[in-house]
Amino acid sequence: MKDRHRLLDLYFSGKIDRRAFLKAAAAYGAAGATLGMSAGAAHAEDDILVGFSFPSFEHFRWSHDRRYFQTRADELGMQYVIQGAEEDAAKQDAQVDAMLTRGIQALVIIPVNIEAGLNLIRRVKEETNIPIISYNYVIPSPHIDYWAARDNYLVGEVQARQAIEQEVFGKWAVVSGPAGVDVARQKTEGAMRVFQPHIDSGQIEIVSHEWHEAWRSEGALNQIENALTLTGNDLQGVLCNEDGLALGSLRALTEQGLAGDVWLCGEDVFPEVAREIVNGNIAMSAWTDLIEMGRSAADAAHALVRGEAPPSNETLTVEGVDVPGMRIASRGVTKETLPEFLEVTDWLKPSDVGLE
Repeated sequence: MKDRHRLLDLYFSGKIDRRAFLKAAAAYGAAGATLGMSAGAAHAEDDILVGFSFPSFEHFRWSHDRRYFQTRADELGMQYVIQGAEEDAAKQDAQVDAMLTRGIQALVIIPVNIEAGLNLIRRVKEETNIPIISYNYVIPSPHIDYWAARDNYLVGEVQARQAIEQEVFGKWAVVSGPAGVDVARQKTEGAMRVFQPHIDSGQIEIVSHEWHEAWRSEGALNQIENALTLTGNDLQGVLCNEDGLALGSLRALTEQGLAGDVWLCGEDVFPEVAREIVNGNIAMSAWTDLIEMGRSAADAAHALVRGEAPPSNETLTVEGVDVPGMRIASRGVTKETLPEFLEVTDWLKPSDVGLE
């Protein structure tokens, strides 16, 4: 065991190269034993072994994605190696190498960053040609074989429709994520599609719209502070691309005594946001069906390894290559629907959000 830990330390520190690591790992059998393999009950020797590489497990949702994937993989009788890279692209690269040494037959991946991810999956494809499944969004590479990703446009549409149904008209602020990230652009565009007829009629006026790098809640706080100053606190709605931005916006509203008076939404149903939904300070949060996303990734890995076509509801063309995938729907979670949502998804416990 000491030799195995030392081997990984040498690789992560750059003291040995990838070729030397793979050769030594194969000799020690270290990749599986040291990096760990999670699996269900004992299986036959010809069972499918899948690797799932996460950027980390620090984000609240990743542990849930992991569990949903594992549940479906267990149902299918697959074994799996699952690792989190602590937001370190070099570590993710090494972990995937270790998975390959262990003998994975398919790779599901959420890259730490797109550029490093593109290089990693190109290399994996060149060296092994195993199926690669892009998870949570579509990595823009012809080397992926399948993808499972949310419908980002729908997230924005769900948010805006809820506001329109509640007749929240007047002055609005739109708080978007990074301008260079397609997820933020698509969520914003989806919302604006719904808002546009009401903007044209004069029912809605967008008085503030800003993009925020790294989804910084402090940026949202500053934007809403400025919007409130601009309008003399005459603001009726705030639409945020995700919950961290919503929490930053809520701080600005709370400072002016407007929490609960200004319609506010986010996305992902963070525990803090769920509590504020119960308290009446946030109107809703959109939630992507991560149960279906995890299941879709496991189903795709199982099918592709067996040479079968996995279920798909959309095909995207990436550099001239048609890549099938599953576009995952989202739903709005409000104070009224939160209890049923918690029961169905096990996303949070009622006691976590003040319902018990």
